[in-house]
Amino acid sequence: MKASKLLSVVLLVSVMVSCKSKSTENAQPVAEKLTKVVTQVIEPVNIERQLRYPATIQAYKENHLAPATAGRVEKVLVDVGDNVKASQVVALLDRTSYQQAKIQFDKLKLDLKRVDSLLKVGAIPQQQYDQVKMQYDIAKTNLNFIDDNTTLKSPIDGVVTGKYINDGELFSMSPVASIGKPAVVSIMQLDKLKLLIGVSAQYFAEVKVGMKVIVTTEIYKGKEFVGSIERIYPTIDNLTKTFTVEVVMNNPNRLLRPGMFATAHINIGKGDALLVPAFAILKQSGTNERYVFVYENGKAVRRTVELGSVYDDKIEVISGVNKDEELIVEGQAVVFDGQAVTK
Repeated sequence: MKASKLLSVVLLVSVMVSCKSKSTENAQPVAEKLTKVVTQVIEPVNIERQLRYPATIQAYKENHLAPATAGRVEKVLVDVGDNVKASQVVALLDRTSYQQAKIQFDKLKLDLKRVDSLLKVGAIPQQQYDQVKMQYDIAKTNLNFIDDNTTLKSPIDGVVTGKYINDGELFSMSPVASIGKPAVVSIMQLDKLKLLIGVSAQYFAEVKVGMKVIVTTEIYKGKEFVGSIERIYPTIDNLTKTFTVEVVMNNPNRLLRPGMFATAHINIGKGDALLVPAFAILKQSGTNERYVFVYENGKAVRRTVELGSVYDDKIEVISGVNKDEELIVEGQAVVFDGQAVTK
């Protein structure tokens, strides 16, 4: 009985295997479903090339005035907002040593006049006159030195933008938090301003001294300020691959102030550029990397790109793609590198 049941099970398994084998033989291969994409040929476009870079407006010149040594500040002669001229005294320090040196100098000045009169009538030898003259010269030099170190004078025409010490307070050489260095007053030139711009190294040969630069700000919407390139720094930053351009502009009405955010527009003439739709460019999550997909031999190939200026709804691609390549403009968000696709 048991042998009969075992034989039945073996026969059943054999039949099932046979059926499965026939089913497999008769089955047709299932075609892989390809992702459909839309492509666009990348072609160069002749455009008016304008570089646009963000920058912070700075004073053309600024000075943070401080004495060479610590000491009491007798009097600060200016206040924030005051206009000052070059060589104008803005603060007086402790003048005790100056007064002592002044007394000594005045005495030697009288002595020199006296011996000069005696020398002219032959009452004293030349040697005695020379000794007094030497003492007078030393006293004068010392007086001028002390005067320079006990008075602070503005080296530029400008505006007082900071006052950090009051009359009678002690100047301790401690840095002022807002400027990071010790100072009694700060003076800036505001009738002339500058911007330091980091320009991509690829434009090094095209950017020239004297080029006009249009400056715009968020504060004065629709208003343009005109400057020019005054200086091009000679080296390229190895980390950012940019070089520094110094733009200078007049500010006669002082509408612009240091610290304002601005955008500099540098027109470098006409030229060909590869423009692609902005929506075709993707961003790698968590990074600043931008990339696109191009169609190559039935596959979607990922390319990391470097971007340039924006032109309406298109963005210039500086590197990463070439002309005549097929850019994927639909379906790029759902494919991966190397995936087989169909058009």
